[in-house]
Amino acid sequence: MTTDQTTLQESSYRRPFYKRLLAVTELGAIVAVVLFFLVFTLADKSMANPANLARMALQGSFLGLAAFAMSFLMIAGEIDLSSGATAALSAAVAGVLLINFGWPEWASYAAALGVAVLVGLLNAFITLKVRMPSFFATLGTSFLVSGLAIWILKGAWLYVAEEIPVLMKVLNPSPLFALPWIFIGLLLAYLIGDFLMRTSRLGPTLTAVGGNKRAAEIVGINVPLVKTLCFVFVSACCGLAGILVMAYSGTTDAMIGDGWLLWVIAIAIIGGGSLSGGTGSIIGAFFGTVLIQVIRMGLLNAKVQTNAQGIVIGAILIAAAALDVLRRKSIQY
Repeated sequence: MTTDQTTLQESSYRRPFYKRLLAVTELGAIVAVVLFFLVFTLADKSMANPANLARMALQGSFLGLAAFAMSFLMIAGEIDLSSGATAALSAAVAGVLLINFGWPEWASYAAALGVAVLVGLLNAFITLKVRMPSFFATLGTSFLVSGLAIWILKGAWLYVAEEIPVLMKVLNPSPLFALPWIFIGLLLAYLIGDFLMRTSRLGPTLTAVGGNKRAAEIVGINVPLVKTLCFVFVSACCGLAGILVMAYSGTTDAMIGDGWLLWVIAIAIIGGGSLSGGTGSIIGAFFGTVLIQVIRMGLLNAKVQTNAQGIVIGAILIAAAALDVLRRKSIQY
């Protein structure tokens, strides 16, 4: 260990405890999850019912999968507003191939994910080659892809429940507290992703790309390649999430992914992410997903209307962002 590293480490230990505690990026999301869960459970004890918890885990896994990938992209300094549309398009492609063309399950899913990858490549091309800000590039792609989903389905919906026996298995409860297999897989993905960000070159690479593009290029990082892979990863995960929603509902229609436009970004921000890039937390996004699902389920149990739920969650998002700014300022010397 060098002298500078030793000095930095000793300096961190001399910092007040509350500042070291506030330096934990995921702190706000964790505290909020515990607080809201306790409040809603005290208001309605059915909130803590095992069956209710399993249902929350299942329903939250779809957005959680999209938010998982979005966290990496946001750390790399970009954003993708086409997540919901990509989910709808992938589900539409899989459903049409299954029902109208009689394709096998695996082939239909592979083709649907292939289409999602193409969406990611398109987003990367417009952002990195055309040099359009990713916010506007992916917003335009969102409308384009959503229109394609409607066109493929001809404005109708398809019943696919009897054609997806293999996919339905991932929605079944596991031996672990009856949590669905999809949630177990998602949790493992978050843990592995967080581990890689903390211990491998992945973390410093994405942080450098999102924090200081020029510096990243100087040290030899292929910035366009890194960002392209992140765009593709987001689209692939969103495509998979759309296919899983199709399995959950037993149907496929162009409304799958409706409302995801900002949800996944909100989850990443609540978990400690930043729209400016260069910072974020993978496991924090997991707690952000849990928080959103707890609030949605709690408001539903409290008989709060769907429209009002958006108001409440929007206020919570603003509060989370404000508290994150205050947290960052408080830990500065």
